[in-house]
Amino acid sequence: MNFYLIKSNNFLKKKLFIETKKNNYINFYEKFLGFLIKKGKKLNSKKILENAFSKISKKTGFSKKQILILLFRNLNCFVETRKILIKRRIHLVPFSIKIRRRLYLIVKWLIKAIDYNKKKLSTSDKLSNEILAVFKKLSGSKVLNFRKLNNQQSVSNRSNIHFRW
Repeated sequence: MNFYLIKSNNFLKKKLFIETKKNNYINFYEKFLGFLIKKGKKLNSKKILENAFSKISKKTGFSKKQILILLFRNLNCFVETRKILIKRRIHLVPFSIKIRRRLYLIVKWLIKAIDYNKKKLSTSDKLSNEILAVFKKLSGSKVLNFRKLNNQQSVSNRSNIHFRW
């Protein structure tokens, strides 16, 4: 994983790009935006994301790029468990995962946590509250619980690693 700093016009402009093996670049923000789009309304999802990031930046003082970097660092996991069928039995087998899958899991956990939140708040409020809980590492954060559950499953099923091949 490489984070690139791009210089332009004598000031440092930070952009979060994550490099994959094929030298394709994935913009984490665009990936997040793509997850929020419902019925092709990109403008609404962009508004939700911008409102959430502005609320977080007011409370923490971080820029949008710094928020994305910290979010990735706090929720990054390297292993996930998958169900493998061998001799009519299902085994949970831990697999190492690539950058694309890690990004997908982070965004998926955030969206899932927003869906589980039944409070009568706007989506941007729910998202900003959840991201702030991740930054503060609160025990009530659903996203951190999803990550913890993923790691616990991986550790508890490590004896099944030989089923990968």
